[in-house]
Amino acid sequence: MEGKVEVNLSPRLKQPENPNQGIWKLFLKLCLKAKLPYVWIIVYCLISIFNTKLYLLIPSKTGELFAGNVSVQLITVIIVSQIAMSLIGQINGLFESLAKARIDRNFRNVIWDKVLKLKPDYFDKFPASSLISRITRDTENLRNFIIRVLVAELLGIYVFYATLTQISNYDPSLTYLLLALIPVVMIVSFIFGRLFMKASIQVQDKLAGLTQFISELISSFPVIKAFNKEELESKRGNQAIHQLYDAQKKLLYIGLFQFPINSLVTLTQTVILLLIGIPLLRDGRLDVATWYAFYMFATNLLNMVGNKGGQWDAIKTTQGSLFRVAHVLKSPEEGMVPYAKEAMESSDIHFNKVSFRYDDGSEVLSDATFTIPFQRTSVIIGPSGAGKTTILKILERLYEPTSGSIVLNGSSIHDFNIRRWRKDIAYVPQEVPLLSGTIKENILFGLKHKVSNEEIVVAATLANAHAFITELPDGYETQVGQFGSKLSGGQRQRIAIARAILQNPKILVLDEPTTALDAIAKSEVLNGLENLKKNRTVIIVTHDSTVIRPTDHVIVLNKDRSVSSGSHSEMMVSNSFYQSMMNR
Repeated sequence: MEGKVEVNLSPRLKQPENPNQGIWKLFLKLCLKAKLPYVWIIVYCLISIFNTKLYLLIPSKTGELFAGNVSVQLITVIIVSQIAMSLIGQINGLFESLAKARIDRNFRNVIWDKVLKLKPDYFDKFPASSLISRITRDTENLRNFIIRVLVAELLGIYVFYATLTQISNYDPSLTYLLLALIPVVMIVSFIFGRLFMKASIQVQDKLAGLTQFISELISSFPVIKAFNKEELESKRGNQAIHQLYDAQKKLLYIGLFQFPINSLVTLTQTVILLLIGIPLLRDGRLDVATWYAFYMFATNLLNMVGNKGGQWDAIKTTQGSLFRVAHVLKSPEEGMVPYAKEAMESSDIHFNKVSFRYDDGSEVLSDATFTIPFQRTSVIIGPSGAGKTTILKILERLYEPTSGSIVLNGSSIHDFNIRRWRKDIAYVPQEVPLLSGTIKENILFGLKHKVSNEEIVVAATLANAHAFITELPDGYETQVGQFGSKLSGGQRQRIAIARAILQNPKILVLDEPTTALDAIAKSEVLNGLENLKKNRTVIIVTHDSTVIRPTDHVIVLNKDRSVSSGSHSEMMVSNSFYQSMMNR
């Protein structure tokens, strides 16, 4: 792909007319819900205030030393004060770090709990990397705002007031002269703060884009190799890297330009402070010790004000993070119906004029009406894109239909407790993602009741998994690797079927269960599934004629969005698509 490459960490969220509207109210609610470690923050503030009092002592004592007082007592006070400030600073740093860690933990707990309650279709719209960023990077930005802006500014106000009070004790006119200098320093700081913020955000965006770009390519590395696309992807990667390089250069140039300006501002304020001090010394209004203390106080105060430009950057960064976190927190959760029915009733499942559209308006199902009979095996077939997998996700309540209803024994499936509903459904997807751990742990994943080793072996045998498991060096204790990478697709699928068997569901759903199986394994798995039909409903999505023929009930999703259903023999007579598929 030639030309400019644009890579983003996550899909761009739709910006409202005023993205900051209500954002700080949400931040307050988030802080209250997260139960911030206020005790730790207060202790940190108290230690900082005590350290400030020591800081106010040193300039005046150093001024006396500068004026010629070299007594042992004075030198001892200065040295002890410096050591005490250093030790207290270390202790304060520990409390600050602990407060930060607790804030991060509490924010992440709130967002993670929310993520687990989101509707499943949310995860179809946003990749995992964007949610990881919300839980990691954005929570850090919120924590930095609390510690480095809110708390730091409160402490800064105290330092500012205490310093001005100390200077005012020397000579009130010094306070007014210093206050006149502060706006000039703030304007310069604000200008460079804005420039630095824009350049820094650009670098962050390019780095995030490069991270996303590389992570996607690495996950698709076998495909790149198979199609000999190394050279093309090398060019795309180089373009993304060069974009980051350009942004970093811009940031560097601004930093280089900022250094001489800051030096000039520092030199100017030093000259001004000297020019202020000379006539006061000459007139006898200040002695050398007092002037030196004033100089140190004024320099530290102006430097503190000069660093405020970075606070604007922190505030804008926090607003961006709040907007992204707000999108997660405001997203609808799965509905929990009050007084919902707990137990799924054994009965036929009726789809009544069920339609489903994605957010982009594309229609998958249109007024689909059919019945899935109880204690029978139903096969759902149809052309690609007809909505077969969508029906399974609607049935498991991962998606909600746009219109229509699904009824079980006279009650809508949405009248049942959603967690209990899913507990009674075992879903084996076509692509089975296993979790890192052992084969045994993956077979037992999600089960609430105790299961004996004998029961595990029986389930694995029915799923035709026991034979290959026992051939592995560690048997059922074999590590499957990340996402089950150490096992083949067929092995992963059979482990998932064993897990479903142990769940003992009322509805067993299988999406293309024989795709990754050879003829012998397919036959054994189908025989095992036949034994599971008693007292439960089995639903299979497949195009495998060997699976379709022995089933009890066939549901055909036609190209025109209509639905036909009946036995194998009935469909062979009445449905042309079914006839063509079975006669291949």
